[in-house]
Amino acid sequence: MAASASAAFFLSLPLLLLLSGWSGERRADADSLCYNFTIIHLPRPGQQWCKVQGQLDQKNFLSYDCGIDRVLSVGRLEEQLNATDGWGRQLEMLREVGQRLRLELPGIELEDFTPSGLIRLQARMSCECEADGHIHGSWQFGFDGQRFLLFDSHNGKWTVVHAGARRMKEKWEEDRELTAFFQKVSTGDCRSWLRDFLMRREKRLEPTAPPTMAPGTAQPKAMLSPWSLFIILLCFILPGT
Repeated sequence: MAASASAAFFLSLPLLLLLSGWSGERRADADSLCYNFTIIHLPRPGQQWCKVQGQLDQKNFLSYDCGIDRVLSVGRLEEQLNATDGWGRQLEMLREVGQRLRLELPGIELEDFTPSGLIRLQARMSCECEADGHIHGSWQFGFDGQRFLLFDSHNGKWTVVHAGARRMKEKWEEDRELTAFFQKVSTGDCRSWLRDFLMRREKRLEPTAPPTMAPGTAQPKAMLSPWSLFIILLCFILPGT
């Protein structure tokens, strides 16, 4: 059955590509999900030590205090997800990421860099559905608004952006468990969250009531747009990344 389903998918792929206008190039409007973490190891009294800002397609949708597990603000789309098990698991994982980053922060050695105040680790985790159907996950790490270190979740490669992150790279690169954790969150959890958001968004965009039709005329059925169908098939049916 799996073989027949796979064959049927690839037989229909040319039509989907034609409908979507796919040109083989990476789309400028590729769907993406990002989470920006701000972590403070030793906060002042009453100060947040873990804050997350979520962005769907570069638009803010979530502000979350992961230190005390409190949602500060949420967008309309996410209000619909608030009562689902998936939303609760997402917040739980964001808390886990914040706690893990806080544990790693004291051991980070930065060279030739003096922070302007309290040391704040700024991490950006993102996943994006590319035109070929693969989910590309990545991480950025920085301090005082400057990027220091990049991590490509697809190939597991660390890249130094700021010379002060050389020791940080060496330490994290040798930590296979930490590398696996970053890969899992950005290409596994994030992939699932992006799928949920896209499916919920498409459902919200469906017409709630059909237009008035003449007696005896068949009512049109709500359909996903060709590109939405293409995204769902490629990004969330094809196995693996």
